[in-house]
Amino acid sequence: MPLYINLTSFDIAQAQLAQIKVTLPKGFVALPNNGWQIANDQGQQAVAMWQLPGNYGQNFDLLYIKPQEQLQAGEYKILVEATCEAWQLKQEISFNYVPSDKTMQVQKAANVVVDKSQYNWYIQSVNLPVDAQGNKDDRAAANVIYVRDTTLEGFRNRMTGDGATNWSAVFNHPATFVMLEMRNPQKDVRVLKFKAELLDKNTGKLVPGLMTAGKVVDEEGHGWAGETGAAGETTAMISLDGKKNQTFILPLYVDYFTVLEGDYNLRVTVSGNGQEKIQEVPIAITKKHNVGLGAVGFSFLCALLALASSYRLPGCIKRIGARGAITVALFAALAFGGITLPTTLLGDLLHVFLGPFSGLVTGILSGVLQYLLIVSLLTLFRAPGVLALMFFVKYMLSGLMFGHFTPLGALSTCVSVVVLEAVLYLCGFYRVQQLGKHYMMLVALLLGLADAAVTFINLEQMMFFYRLYYADWYMALYMLINGLLYSSIGAWLGFKTGSKLQQVMGE
Repeated sequence: MPLYINLTSFDIAQAQLAQIKVTLPKGFVALPNNGWQIANDQGQQAVAMWQLPGNYGQNFDLLYIKPQEQLQAGEYKILVEATCEAWQLKQEISFNYVPSDKTMQVQKAANVVVDKSQYNWYIQSVNLPVDAQGNKDDRAAANVIYVRDTTLEGFRNRMTGDGATNWSAVFNHPATFVMLEMRNPQKDVRVLKFKAELLDKNTGKLVPGLMTAGKVVDEEGHGWAGETGAAGETTAMISLDGKKNQTFILPLYVDYFTVLEGDYNLRVTVSGNGQEKIQEVPIAITKKHNVGLGAVGFSFLCALLALASSYRLPGCIKRIGARGAITVALFAALAFGGITLPTTLLGDLLHVFLGPFSGLVTGILSGVLQYLLIVSLLTLFRAPGVLALMFFVKYMLSGLMFGHFTPLGALSTCVSVVVLEAVLYLCGFYRVQQLGKHYMMLVALLLGLADAAVTFINLEQMMFFYRLYYADWYMALYMLINGLLYSSIGAWLGFKTGSKLQQVMGE
């Protein structure tokens, strides 16, 4: 049976080397396994060297012990000693031993020959990626693991307002989960050790990339298993509970500093009681960042264009006059009170009932009502920069009320301003003398398409910065409904409303 040894270290600045010695009572022998060496001829002493991590961490391992034949039942004691340069720990374990000879006597009396090969536990299958409940992960194809791009981690955190990267939190989050299905025909009950390693697909050699749990601090070693096992592996303990079939959902931790994209073989090893079962699964490790990087790059380009064109805003204010500036501020306040405020306050409540489709309801405000206000304002004051003024005033109001002054919010605002202003300029909205119905239908459609593009860029930015995931069908639905449909309807209603307001202003 396995003897489980767990050594916890804390409040120690540097890593330490400790000797772990297990002394068994007479009649029991230790089996050499995973770094354990037998210290005497009788097999009653086993020794291992553990590298204890600095600061906080844990080391664990299994030592298998076996009773000798004809050993009498009774109470026995095991002595476990941990010795380091500065300290020494001892712990004595008492246990009762009862020989399981009743089954052997029955088999001998019946002259039954048992084929042990039929009763060994073994690995049925290994599947990944799955989530913590064992469900298939729709974000990736079979046997594909997506990992973070650590070269952009600090940039991502600063853009979302989280400050410097907390690498401990990053490494303590598993890259994915593995579903291990075990077959146990004998209905055995025991503790086994699970180990996952990456192998080069061409050479079959062990390569770095995996780790156990997470890093304690940035500069220290691998996770709560310390240096008990070799670096480059994910280890865990699993327990067979006597069922013929048993499924384990195990986290797979990736060392983001050493892992490389490419094709590998994932070698899964389950060992215990002198047995070892191995199964290899071909996998691919990739970093999904191309589209997100493109969206972020486009956003920064829009921010630079908006900054470079900001000198024209004072001229726009002089052109539309005091009445126009007051009207812009009024429409921005209406957009904040009628769109941002209810969306922020009611968005979470709607999400409880509608889940991911709550955006289709709040999109009525951010789509129909927002473009109704935009086109109405542009109908009254048709000048480049009016739309930008409205968006920036709305952004300032949102930031003052809810503290939404984040770089990502500023980027999203710049994207909307640049894309919409570009569409209006290219379709000749500022140059046409008379706004006819057919022409405004075209403008409404173009604004809907532009808002669909803005929606796509903002979704990609959110996935890149906040590590969210949106399925392709969901993004297409969101762009079609919230972007094209709602915005086009709002733009057409805005033209109608703006025409009526022109009559009022004229009067």
